[in-house]
Amino acid sequence: MQSARKAEQAGLESSGLGLRQPIRNRADIAAIEALGLEAAVPVATTHALLERSALLHEDRPAILYLPRGRLDDTPVQVTFGQLLDQVNRAANAFRRLGVERTDAVALLMPTCPETLVALFGAQAAGRVCPINYMLSAEHIAELIDHAGAAVLVAIGPDPDFPVWDKLADIRTRSRRLRHVVTVDAPATPDCLDFATLLDGESANLSFPLDLRRDDIAACYHTGGTTGLPKLVQHSHGNEVHVSWFAGMAYDIGPQDVVLNGFPLFHVAGAFVLAGAAIAAGACTLIPSRLGMRNKDFVRDYWRIVERFRVTLLSGGPTFVSTLMTRPQDGCDISQVKALFGGGSPVPVELANGFEARFGIPIRAIYGMTEASGMISLVPRHAERRPGSSGLPLPFCEVGVFAPGLDGRPDPASRLPPGEVGMLALRGANISPGYTNPALTEAARLPGGWLVTGDTGRIDADAQIYVMGRSKDVIIRGGHNIDPLVIEEALLHHPDIELCAAVGQPDPYSGELPVAFVKMKPDRPFDMDAILKAAKPHIPEPAAIPKALYLLEEIPLTTTGKVFKPRLRELAAEYALARQIAELLPPDTAMELSCAEEMGQRRVTIGLRDAIHAPVIAAHMERFAITYRLVIA
Repeated sequence: MQSARKAEQAGLESSGLGLRQPIRNRADIAAIEALGLEAAVPVATTHALLERSALLHEDRPAILYLPRGRLDDTPVQVTFGQLLDQVNRAANAFRRLGVERTDAVALLMPTCPETLVALFGAQAAGRVCPINYMLSAEHIAELIDHAGAAVLVAIGPDPDFPVWDKLADIRTRSRRLRHVVTVDAPATPDCLDFATLLDGESANLSFPLDLRRDDIAACYHTGGTTGLPKLVQHSHGNEVHVSWFAGMAYDIGPQDVVLNGFPLFHVAGAFVLAGAAIAAGACTLIPSRLGMRNKDFVRDYWRIVERFRVTLLSGGPTFVSTLMTRPQDGCDISQVKALFGGGSPVPVELANGFEARFGIPIRAIYGMTEASGMISLVPRHAERRPGSSGLPLPFCEVGVFAPGLDGRPDPASRLPPGEVGMLALRGANISPGYTNPALTEAARLPGGWLVTGDTGRIDADAQIYVMGRSKDVIIRGGHNIDPLVIEEALLHHPDIELCAAVGQPDPYSGELPVAFVKMKPDRPFDMDAILKAAKPHIPEPAAIPKALYLLEEIPLTTTGKVFKPRLRELAAEYALARQIAELLPPDTAMELSCAEEMGQRRVTIGLRDAIHAPVIAAHMERFAITYRLVIA
């Protein structure tokens, strides 16, 4: 088989399909688009993407895995040739378990080589549905059934990953699940061992790979509650598109090492980084199952970067803030080319500070699951403009629209460059829709546009400026306030490590801006002093926070973004508890909690005496918040 691969490699290189040029500017993107999609992206499926790299870079490392995420780890190495062999074995095993083209394999896996093998193998045999292992058993079972998965690949007992103890409950709740395949688990009668399955299969596919660009490859969970899950479908073409062009904009190749600590159940980890590295023939360094959450890895970060000659870093604003607290300790990091940000923009002050301290340029990325993880980015060789999320990927169109009467973008009211409006997308990286047709219809506009839920503008040079999520905008008396303005102002303060601004319910203005802050170690919290320092950097008085709340830890998503729904819950709890307490007699017993689902806040208020219910009801009617009174 190796000699056959060598012959194919020579043919691929002589055809020119082994060559990739960097994307630097709009002219490069225009030149790519002039070729046409099929000529610009010569592979149509994720398996073909991996097969191409195995042909070109068979003996080069595709993965370096640090089992403990420590500097002194002995890395596990998987070459491109070995990765393709293992993926083929996994695909054969899944087919033997009954997975056909429209069936799914669900994954409850951390970030490790086996996850990539299972992911790509599932996409060759059928479809894959990576699931956040932190979800409840009920929710996981719902997603398994909704995706049509009869096979589940799950990590075995591990104190850092709450999966093993959920499996029995998941089996009971799921109507579709037939087989559970485990990684690093004790032998049990009702579980199959992943390594044993692979050992029993051929390294060549045992079935014809009749895949096309538009065939569904994956279902990614992006929200929704039990009973109405939001599963985004990706075609093979969607995922290949992001992998192919992200690597070209990063300008990485076979000599590069990409540090990937994102969870692989998230499209950013799976394709914005891992897929881009595979397309480029670069090596992916995985710092243990915990990834960026590994404290030993964070402690040894710069030494690990030095030892493994990492050339491309990644991380959102929260991780960049963490790195600012880590001493470089004389490590040689001169080989690092750039740090590519997460899906939320890195505040200007933080980006400037990071670049000045470490000499590593930060390049922004704008993405969402519905766009297969990437919409735009600042190419590595381009200039970083404050607030810009860069240029759209080739064959991806971003439009700015005025809101219609229904509150959604009006496709008949496209706005000119420079004007702020609602962002919508269409193109080769955009999902064909959700598994729930009703959700797809709600997210689509005439002309094939996808509603992003973001506000922003596009300048005359086609640079995209994302102002924020529509639901994150703070609306004070009908006036829209961009939370990023507040956050960047607060981050000027040298003692603040991380912050996030949200709207807090107010009976007169609807919402008032407040902010949550995390201080750097051993730095004091003085709200008045912080606000005094921030005011000169906030362009309008209405945006000055009415309160700052100190948190030991800001809640984050699994990809390191600030989890604003939880902060909005806390802000509502603080404000409403105070407001209602002022309406009641002193020492009146009351409990209040807030939950946010699908962008809607729901407040529960517990009382011991029903006599106070009318007063509370009258107050709550002043808000567009669903509430219920519980009389104990």
